Amino acid sequence: MGAGQPHRREHFWDAARAFLMILGIPYHVALAFRPVGQDWIIYSPDGAGLFTYLAEFIHLFRMPAFFVIAGYFAALLLARRAPGPWLQGRLTRLGVPFITAILILVPPLNMVTELSNFSLPEALRSWEYNSTTSGGYWVRHLWFIIVLLYCCTAAAALVRFRPGLARAMVPERVDGWMARNFPMALMGMAVLIGLWEGGVIELFYKAGLATNVPQQILRIDDLISSAPYFILGFLLMRSPATLDRMRRFSPTILIVAIGATAFSLATIDEFWPPVGRFIGTLSAVALTQVVIAGACRFLDRPIPLVQRFVSASFVVYLVHLPIILLLILLGRDIAMPAVPKALSIMLLSLMLSYAIWLVVERSPILSFLFNGEPLSRKEPPRRYLPSNR
Repeated sequence: MGAGQPHRREHFWDAARAFLMILGIPYHVALAFRPVGQDWIIYSPDGAGLFTYLAEFIHLFRMPAFFVIAGYFAALLLARRAPGPWLQGRLTRLGVPFITAILILVPPLNMVTELSNFSLPEALRSWEYNSTTSGGYWVRHLWFIIVLLYCCTAAAALVRFRPGLARAMVPERVDGWMARNFPMALMGMAVLIGLWEGGVIELFYKAGLATNVPQQILRIDDLISSAPYFILGFLLMRSPATLDRMRRFSPTILIVAIGATAFSLATIDEFWPPVGRFIGTLSAVALTQVVIAGACRFLDRPIPLVQRFVSASFVVYLVHLPIILLLILLGRDIAMPAVPKALSIMLLSLMLSYAIWLVVERSPILSFLFNGEPLSRKEPPRRYLPSNR
């Protein structure tokens, strides 16, 4: 039985993915505006307890949901395209902007973080030292590209060596049972992922692998954390009845999402890390379903403004962090309560990031460097994403 082909474009998948990427702006601003003592990469004297909970809430589901959607698209596109050309496209779309960001965006980003803590001479010395000794200093917010390339490479390799997987479906009997018992099936998968998250990541750390190469550069711990969500998305695309339930609101899943999220936020750092990761996984899976169902309900149609942000979302994500850090540094001495200051930085960061994308989309060279668009493309600047990234 072949992989099903959608009869129409489902706009909500692109919208949900763009929403999750743009959520990086409030997430990173919230990290910077947590109370003093909760250190991040930039020093800010302003803080409020609200931002601890906002950052943790966004962190619970943003990247898990992103990798579920990425797995869905991988399964969808590998049913239509040969694995080699598909992977080559991923390498261009993701790899070129990754290298561009490392060379152009990350060095000034790191200098801003140093200037927030030291005088200029000391900042230069610290920048030079960390640039030559720390892999994580170069990766920063780009880690998800490394992990996504791992997942795409593994998916393409599996289809290359087992061609039947290109269009293989979950057995209809299994798919039907999961659809009929959707809340139990989804949360059962959440339990399995939670046991993986709690156990395997802890073994990674216990083995002393949280060092420069395996953790900071290769991001193996992030791969361990993200791969189950990618696989979940891949399997959902190959399970049409279950996927249909995933697109619809479930009161039971919503209750689980609220309960698990509230408990996770109320007990931040109170449990042994594997237990905390397990609880967070239950929240992540439930919230992912809520996000997908909400996007399907409200965004499954061509909305011009949404389409613009869909097109802009990847570039916005690449450039938003240096912009946020620079605004925090420049605004540090402005007398303003933490909450309105943080909200102002969120809005300004979004506006400036979007403005940069407006420049990028009008230049073939910049579109190639920052968005992985082929240089040979002769079309006018696109107004929305014509193919799933």
